[in-house]
Amino acid sequence: MGLLLARIPSATAQDDGGLVATTEKGQVQGQRVGNVLIFKSIPYAAPPVGALRFAAPAPHQPWPGVRDATQRGPTAPFNRPPEGAIDGQPIFGSGWVKGDDYLTTNIWTPALTGPARPVLVFIHGGAFVLGTSDVPLYDGTTFAQKGVVLVSLNYRLGIEGFLKIKGVPSNLGIRDQLAALRWVQANIGRFGGDPANVTIFGESAGAMSVATLMGSPAAKGLFRRAIMMSGSGQAVLSGKQADLIAAKYASVLKIKNTAEAYRRFTPEQLLAAQQKVTPKMVKLNTDEYADPGSGTVLYFPVIDGDIVPAMPMTSVQQGASGASDLLLGYNSDEANYFLIPSGLLKKIKSNFVLFLAVKRLHPAPAALITVYKQAYPTKSLGELLSAMVTAYQFQVPSVQLADAHARQPGRTYMYEFAWPSSVAGGTYGAYHGLGLPFVFNQRALATGPRGMLGPGGGPAELAEKMQDAWVEFAKTGSPGWAPYTTAERQTMLINTTWQLQTNPHAKEIRAWEGVR
Repeated sequence: MGLLLARIPSATAQDDGGLVATTEKGQVQGQRVGNVLIFKSIPYAAPPVGALRFAAPAPHQPWPGVRDATQRGPTAPFNRPPEGAIDGQPIFGSGWVKGDDYLTTNIWTPALTGPARPVLVFIHGGAFVLGTSDVPLYDGTTFAQKGVVLVSLNYRLGIEGFLKIKGVPSNLGIRDQLAALRWVQANIGRFGGDPANVTIFGESAGAMSVATLMGSPAAKGLFRRAIMMSGSGQAVLSGKQADLIAAKYASVLKIKNTAEAYRRFTPEQLLAAQQKVTPKMVKLNTDEYADPGSGTVLYFPVIDGDIVPAMPMTSVQQGASGASDLLLGYNSDEANYFLIPSGLLKKIKSNFVLFLAVKRLHPAPAALITVYKQAYPTKSLGELLSAMVTAYQFQVPSVQLADAHARQPGRTYMYEFAWPSSVAGGTYGAYHGLGLPFVFNQRALATGPRGMLGPGGGPAELAEKMQDAWVEFAKTGSPGWAPYTTAERQTMLINTTWQLQTNPHAKEIRAWEGVR
């Protein structure tokens, strides 16, 4: 009788006021918070331990009875970054929560029954080496209150998720994301969601993951729409670049580049080992492929001729995810998040030093600097470098991916997020990650002297309007402004007021042609 019931999509009210939903593998007990039902840490794949460590995600075993889904579960192992000028608690929580069963999803839904609702699946960022899905900032309550189902997921990170190791399936972190999306297709109807209307969205490495999924034949049919916040369609490594990183690790750790060798490390030892190779130790620029992180990070998805057949932008140009709708954008001052803490911007005190820094990004640094000085006459030399790094890593790749997708049948929409934070005396501007408290409508926990939004907080109207646009896109395929075309490059400038721009930053973007 129990097996029979487990196959029937159902929702059963419990005496304690919680709710039970039935997945393919068993029942889960959630909780009601206000008018939203929340389910935490539901497995989409088996724990990646033992023989399944450094292996493709495998189906989870069915569980007897009702699994508690009211508490936060374990996360993928990651090194929590040191605290800086901006409070990392909302994004990183308490850091790595230990436990084996961490390939899981979290779900916020208005109801388990009724009309099938649009589904948003969020993929967290963190340079493919850190982060987790169930932290205060990524609470999906306000999304559910607007009539959609919000799903977030964990995936393997760093060495366990993305290092190219002999005999190990490629891109395990992306394979985890694919497994989670297949789980959504099979189960989300039992949580009030519509498997035929799934929007994947992510920020930073999460947005790069979205681009990778858009280009992956393995993701076909798993989503209908995509949102990329501060991502890129060029953030992948070639096989050769990935081999260089793997070889450096094997050399530094004095091991063979095999699964057997890496399985001898405990997760704690592996996290310590992961930090022994730095970007400065591996020269990744090759004749065919530029270093996707321009010397700052090592981990990315790897072109493998399988689930990542080519650079995602190339795949999109060739028609991958051509029928999907795409909303993508970047923040005005992305690079400040990386460059201000390093102290680099203050070191740019002469045109010569600026020239040397820009030379790493562009073959004609003097000409590029002239373009940016004309575009931003009031910026300091350090601020000009930040603008160029922002363009190199986020703005230009976003525009190029938008151009590629706009030639396909699916609709394309572009935005630039320009609202400046007041944190650190307002020096960070509209930095990398700043859109998240608005899209998730979580302003309070990001307000304070070290809060992401700064001591002044952020406008409630902006948070409501941004989240409404994301929800509307998930529901209808349009965020509420004109689609992007290659001729006019319509871009919504998002600030306290919203303004649809035509061909913004045209001269600067043109200066990168043939380079990025």
